[in-house]
Formats: sequence, C-alpha cells, structure tokens
Amino acid sequence: MLGPLSPNRQDQRPGVRRAFIVVTALLLFFPLSVSSCYWLKYGKLMRTHIDLLLSMAKKLSDLLEDHRPISRQEFSYPLERARDFVRIVSSRYAGRRSLQAFNDFLDTYAEVVKEADQLQRQNEDTGGFRSRVTALQEQGEKVKALLAEEGL
Repeated sequence: MLGPLSPNRQDQRPGVRRAFIVVTALLLFFPLSVSSCYWLKYGKLMRTHIDLLLSMAKKLSDLLEDHRPISRQEFSYPLERARDFVRIVSSRYAGRRSLQAFNDFLDTYAEVVKEADQLQRQNEDTGGFRSRVTALQEQGEKVKALLAEEGL
C-alpha cells in the first residue's frame, strides 16, 4: 500500500523538489555551456578549419593535375562549416585581427574552388593553379601567426 494521501505529501520527499530544480537548471544552462565551447576553443577550431581547407586545396590541385573529376560540393562543404564558425564567434571576437584575416582566407579559398571548377570545365592549363594554392597556404600561416600574437 502506498499510504494515505495528505496535503503535505510533497513535504515528505524533499529530494524530489531538489532534483526538479537541478534538472531545470541543467536544461536552461546546457545550451549556454555548449555554445561556450566555441569561445574556449576559438584558436584551436580556427586552426583546424585552416588545416582542413589547406588540405582540401592541395587535393583539389592534385585532382586537376591528374585530370580527374572534381566534386564541387566536396570542396564547398568545409567552407560552409568554416563560415558557420565565423558566424557563431563573430559576436564575441568581432574586433580580432585573426577573425578578419580568417574571413579573407575563406574568401580566397572560395575563389580557389571557383577557379578550379572553371579550369576543369574549360579544360585549361592548370600550371598556375599550384601557385594559387601556395599563396593560400601562406595566407593560412599568417592567420595562425595572428592567433599566436593574440595568445590563442
């Protein structure tokens, strides 16, 4: 038997109320704690995006030189994720030189992808494309240097 019902029944189980408060607090603050990962890992995440995009640019160059087909979506998707990262962190890091340099890096990467697509469709000489990838690598290193200057 569960026992008689009484108006003070909840007073008999103080742990339930405390658990409800804890769960409610977690549900309210969980989204804030997840988004704070971007604030805590700004430099690391930016370096990861740079390294990924540079490796994608090198792969793009290799595919062009070998006259193999290129899937533009494969090379555009990492750019979209990097732009999402910028959108998320821009409210907090808007004044940072590294963020502006990273935006410029992303614009250059987008131009490289567009150029590769044009070169493949028009079957043009890809000799100068490798130099564009090298310039992109130098630009990525400058962004990483700015991160280091900012202590990140």
